[in-house]
Amino acid sequence: MKGKERKISRPTAGRLSEYLLILEQHLKNSRDTISSKELADLYGNTPSQVRQDLFQIENTGRIRHGYNVRTLIAAIREKLGIEKTTNLIIIGCGKLGSAIAEHVPFSSYGMNLMGIFDNDPSIIGTEVSRLIVEDVKTLDKIIKKRAISIAALCVPPPAAQEVTDRILAGEGIRGILNYTQLRLKVPVGIVVKDSQIVCSFMQLAFFSNQENKK
Repeated sequence: MKGKERKISRPTAGRLSEYLLILEQHLKNSRDTISSKELADLYGNTPSQVRQDLFQIENTGRIRHGYNVRTLIAAIREKLGIEKTTNLIIIGCGKLGSAIAEHVPFSSYGMNLMGIFDNDPSIIGTEVSRLIVEDVKTLDKIIKKRAISIAALCVPPPAAQEVTDRILAGEGIRGILNYTQLRLKVPVGIVVKDSQIVCSFMQLAFFSNQENKK
């Protein structure tokens, strides 16, 4: 009898996704095995934390002195649901939205970019990453028609909540990657991940300056 699937926390899922990128690079460097210490050193945490995280998934490829990298990659991808396709859209086709569309390897990680939207007449109808930029006015129909479940929000802060309310008015959207500086108000059950790049730079500047003071 198959046991219950282990549920993982959001912090654990976050670390697993980053382990995955490290392991894929490790494999590209012709390294077929990896120890928890090696993975911890590459990630920047502890072997104990790595082992705790990997304990949450099945079929990790554990061997005597570490893990089989190919097997561990497959196990993490399965746990994160990467083998299932998730449809997403980008709202806001300025420099940031365009860069995300052009450079994020969605298809390699179980995601399908199904549309890019904007309200600027000079941008609507242009091509970005082999997709034609569409008018935000069509969002309501598109979300349902194309079974969209994730939206990346790259609009100016004053428009962020209004766009959020609009895309959540119907059924479909379950998660929002928020690149704006506005904290969004969403119903219970909707996952929002804030990704404010300027905060990352501020934090980096602070921590690096603190190191210089030692």
